[in-house]
Amino acid sequence: MKADSSTYSLTEHEWPALAAGTINLADAHARHSLSSNSVQRISEVTQNLLTDSGSDYFEAEAWFREALTLHTGQRYPAHSSYLTYSASIALDVIAKYLRSVRGPIGVLTPTFDSVPALFARSGLDLMPVPEDRILPNCDTGFLDSLGLGALVVIAPNNPTGAILMPNEAFTLLEWAARHNVLLVLDASFRMFDPGLKLDLVEMANDIGADATTVDDTGKTIPLHDTKVGVLTATRSLACDLGSICTDVLLNVSELNIRMLAALLEDDGPQGEAARARAVAAANQRHLEQRFSLPLSLPDEHAFQRSVAWLHLGWNRDAVIDACQARSVMVLPGDRFYWDRDRGDTANPGSQWIRVPLLRDKDLFGQGLDALDSARRSVQAPGETV
Repeated sequence: MKADSSTYSLTEHEWPALAAGTINLADAHARHSLSSNSVQRISEVTQNLLTDSGSDYFEAEAWFREALTLHTGQRYPAHSSYLTYSASIALDVIAKYLRSVRGPIGVLTPTFDSVPALFARSGLDLMPVPEDRILPNCDTGFLDSLGLGALVVIAPNNPTGAILMPNEAFTLLEWAARHNVLLVLDASFRMFDPGLKLDLVEMANDIGADATTVDDTGKTIPLHDTKVGVLTATRSLACDLGSICTDVLLNVSELNIRMLAALLEDDGPQGEAARARAVAAANQRHLEQRFSLPLSLPDEHAFQRSVAWLHLGWNRDAVIDACQARSVMVLPGDRFYWDRDRGDTANPGSQWIRVPLLRDKDLFGQGLDALDSARRSVQAPGETV
């Protein structure tokens, strides 16, 4: 028998949102439309590959690595970075390696529940670390007290959007080197944060820290879940992590990496990464105006959140059910991985939902209409919305 919906993982909540006729306001992947120029470019790349019997996989991979660097500022050498099908696979590879690390594994909280699940399934001892101890300012004194063997930091963080400042990244890497802690930086959302356009791995090499980074194109480039996750490691870790990667897969589809390279090679204002930031900003304005929330609009060079949080109060679950009856799927905030040792009587996300912003304007508007209707349908008599 299937578990009660209150025990579903976030992925299980996201799955029904993929059905035809459903408005997907659940997962945070980029699901808006490509520009017409990008569609044409994808068609050309696909046709060229399918009609060329002498294609060069390694040339395609080098193209992708160089194109991704334009957006992240990080280099991806073939000897120390590995292409996988998603960030989740990259994190699972890291989790397998961490079985050789002594001490508990610190995991930033809150975060998407699949992140700690991947590490827990590898038999690792997890220790939740409250976000405000690391982002945006790193409390190294607090981290000293934990006795960690490794620390997993998601920055920008999903679900909160908290960022890691460049100087704090340096502080964190220095701390990791000083205490022999392996630092795992999941930077899957960093194409929304110009401040994290840094070669974090080279910074770690220079400091003498053991570190890995994870990048993922699926959070920014809307290619129907065709994405690539890139695991990059410092010199001391590259060989062992590479060995695990080769146990997991031979290579990522050449078609996938060529299509993504073609979309990433334009890092200008008309490129898909810039378009994603613009779509998120426009939908953020729409949501804030629709629900009378405070407007906090970043300038075009600042970090742009790709998700938003809405407080629905005590009847949050009833609103979610009413949304589902209207064929709209949203995510409950308490399903994220929170610090369970806070001592709070209620989960911090229990009255909230998380809403993704990377959707086409019309679809997003329809979703907000249904969400507003659902909210009104369950309000108590005399209650204002």
